[in-house]
Amino acid sequence: MPTALTRDAAAVRADRRTLLLAAGTIMTVFAIGAAAQTAWVYGNQGGMVPVGTRILANLTAVASMLVILAVTGVSLPQRGPLAVVVGVLSAGVTASGVRFAFQLLLDVYVDPSQQVISAELASGAVVAWIAATMGLAAMLSQRRLRTEVAERAQARLQIELALAALQHEEVRVRREVAEGLHGSMQQRLVLVVARLDALVAELGEAGDRRAVTAEDVALLREVREQIETVREADVRTTSRMLYPEQLEVGMVPAIRALLGRIPRSVNTRLGVSDEVRVVDDPADPRLTRSERLLAVRVVEEAISNALRHGQAEVVDVRVSLVGDALEVRVSDDGHGFGDDAGTPSGTARLADRLRLVGGDLRVTSVPGDGTQVVALLPVESIRDAAL
Repeated sequence: MPTALTRDAAAVRADRRTLLLAAGTIMTVFAIGAAAQTAWVYGNQGGMVPVGTRILANLTAVASMLVILAVTGVSLPQRGPLAVVVGVLSAGVTASGVRFAFQLLLDVYVDPSQQVISAELASGAVVAWIAATMGLAAMLSQRRLRTEVAERAQARLQIELALAALQHEEVRVRREVAEGLHGSMQQRLVLVVARLDALVAELGEAGDRRAVTAEDVALLREVREQIETVREADVRTTSRMLYPEQLEVGMVPAIRALLGRIPRSVNTRLGVSDEVRVVDDPADPRLTRSERLLAVRVVEEAISNALRHGQAEVVDVRVSLVGDALEVRVSDDGHGFGDDAGTPSGTARLADRLRLVGGDLRVTSVPGDGTQVVALLPVESIRDAAL
């Protein structure tokens, strides 16, 4: 994995390459175009202009300017504006001087006048400065784009980390609340029921000596039954809703426990692929608690809707792996619904939750022909292994 130092070095090389390529291309076009234009102008006036030597002299200016820009480190991000300006001016002046020296060396000019010398030096420097400035503009544009991409990637990473933290925190809170409901609260209710049983027995034995009527005993028994109903039904059901049974063991055991609570009048089937059993192996689990919880919630919501709204008699659950995602497919033979029926609020919340983690939830239903819920949940361990 590339380190920050390696990435910085690669960015510096990319900046220098962009600067030199842009400046060199622009100046080369100027060099060839200027030589061709001079030849055409003098040719129309009956003169002879050595086009090849002019182009060669101009290209030496291009090469010298690129060397100076590379050596002076104009592209380095730590260079201040003043250093960049001085570097560009120096490169332009030097390139112009080298160009004119080669023009004299190649006999482009023989004993030129002061006016010609000034014009050649000035035009060469101006062209070099224009090319270097445009090269710098291209480099800075690339640098800004790279910074924006890095900032977006960092922002995306922060969002993913925050989402992961929220998921882990939700699982932790759900588990603690479920354990509290199933443990301490249920134990207290058991003690209350036991004390009520003892009190009912004592009152029943005391009879008229304590002025207790049969209605009083019956009322106490009714209170006792209500408390037992709260303990057995409400507390345990809420505990399961917060944190499904067997989820610590695995996703498949949790789904199986969920199906086991469905009335026997409903025929349930569960199919799990071998690949899913591998990633859900309790000895070496590759599914996180958040992924297990979300998959079980999909099955729970689909079954709840099938029984509550569709009066289904058959529910079929299939769990498999599709690429790096877990596919949970729940089908029923209920009444179904049309497009106008809308999506239940619980299903809509699940769909939003799946989208946050890069997944998807689709519900298809035909009136009189049942409903099918298909959820795709990316598996982090498989995705990371693929990368």
